[in-house]
Amino acid sequence: MSATATAIDPSVKITDNAKHPAAVLTIAGSDSGGGAGIQADLKTFMASGTYGLSVITAVTAQNTKEVRSFMAVSPEMIEQQMDAVLEDIDVRAAKTGMLADSSVIKAVARAWNRHAAKDIPLVIDPVMIATSGKELLKSDALDTLRNELLPLAAVVTPNLRETEAILDMAAGSIDSVQKMDDAARLISKKFGVPVVVIKGGHLDSGSKVVDVIFVAATNSATNVESCRVNTDSTHGTGCTLSAAIAANLAKGIDYLPAIKRSIRYVNEAIQAAYPVGRGNGPVNHGYALRTSLFALPTQHNQHPFTQYLKESSQGLWQQYIDHLFVQKAAAGSLAQHSFVHYLKQDYIYLKHYARAWSLAAFKSDSLQEIGVSAQAALGCVRESSLHIRMCARWGITQAEMECERESNTSVAYTRYIIDRGMCGDLLELLVAIYTCLLGYGEAAAKYAEDPRTVREGNPYWEWISSYANADFQGAVDEGRQMIEMLAQKEMPSGARLARLVKTFNVTSALEIEFWDHALQLDPPPSKDKAKAH
Repeated sequence: MSATATAIDPSVKITDNAKHPAAVLTIAGSDSGGGAGIQADLKTFMASGTYGLSVITAVTAQNTKEVRSFMAVSPEMIEQQMDAVLEDIDVRAAKTGMLADSSVIKAVARAWNRHAAKDIPLVIDPVMIATSGKELLKSDALDTLRNELLPLAAVVTPNLRETEAILDMAAGSIDSVQKMDDAARLISKKFGVPVVVIKGGHLDSGSKVVDVIFVAATNSATNVESCRVNTDSTHGTGCTLSAAIAANLAKGIDYLPAIKRSIRYVNEAIQAAYPVGRGNGPVNHGYALRTSLFALPTQHNQHPFTQYLKESSQGLWQQYIDHLFVQKAAAGSLAQHSFVHYLKQDYIYLKHYARAWSLAAFKSDSLQEIGVSAQAALGCVRESSLHIRMCARWGITQAEMECERESNTSVAYTRYIIDRGMCGDLLELLVAIYTCLLGYGEAAAKYAEDPRTVREGNPYWEWISSYANADFQGAVDEGRQMIEMLAQKEMPSGARLARLVKTFNVTSALEIEFWDHALQLDPPPSKDKAKAH
């Protein structure tokens, strides 16, 4: 099948307006077990679609059962890390985790104050005690946390025990949701924290976990209920929540919806956890990430979705672009009656192909996409002039071409494309269309450069060269850009990707059958035989 033989209007461009991932900084300790600390934070940042940065404050020797020991990084090195990152990279939000002692907290506060003009929201997770019971914040550092760090916070996320320690309350004092509400308001007022999240995982509240969010700007508290999950995979939940909040704030989401979304993420990550180790295992930070079978574009592979489709064609793609019909046309040895039959059928095909592009315009969401599809449909009209001109050489008029009966092979192919457009969405329709556009572009470019291709005196050279020229190759590039952009936005996987591959393979097979049919035609009877009848 032929496709648009003229370039798409260069004023019509498809652009991807997706922004680069926002950078988020974690200032925390390293967990050798991988479930908490900076490891959990960086996994959460990536799962949230942001770019993670880290300042390491301590190194721990821990696993799912225990924290065996830890060693704080020197305050000087912590400040140097923070300065290096904040002076160079546009950090949109940050969070703190394990800050082992008073000198570390002061170092973080000093470095943060040097860069306060950046107005970056800081989420403070006041890590004091590990899940295993190991003390991670020295008791004499609590006043430093209160006086130096909490006033810098945009959000603070203590659990019940940490809340009691910050407010110098007896352990176990907070035993109700109302007391959580009161404590959140008190922390906000006492330390000037705009948003306080009291985590209620340790509260005996039955089948529900209740977290309290207090927002000072509205003087209102919101209770967020989540299902309580019967599992031991809760290691690093505090780190994960504060990291998710920072990531969502970095993406420009307002405080309350950012926190609600983060709480849901942690709850679902707990539900999706799988066994790791023999103690309290980590949550599944990547539960929402889908494994894609094709990658993002790179310098040396700018069209990964196209590559995946061709590699999944089970050899059909190579059979198509190296079809004997094209080889014979390039050599000038193709039977005239086969080529004339092809031209007539392809003229009919162009009508349906133009309709398919028009349907793509109808299914498009943006004016740019509509413009590309509309230009492609108009290109089919212009391309038909090639078929009319070449048929005229053999005495076939346009009226005869209009009266030609459509072959069963053409009916099968064209109606399949329209069916994909009517039953599927824009991406599936474009995949059905793409086989023709891309295949003609590749085959023509290949045989136009082949030194064995006959040019002089070859009646089919014009056909090959028209698809190898810059105009048509530009149309191929525009179509490829559009389909790659849509595929990257969706990143289809599983059954969806399998269906797209099937569509591509079916249309590749139908292209092969179209040319097969032309080659297999019996030659017309000679004039002598016609007279004998």
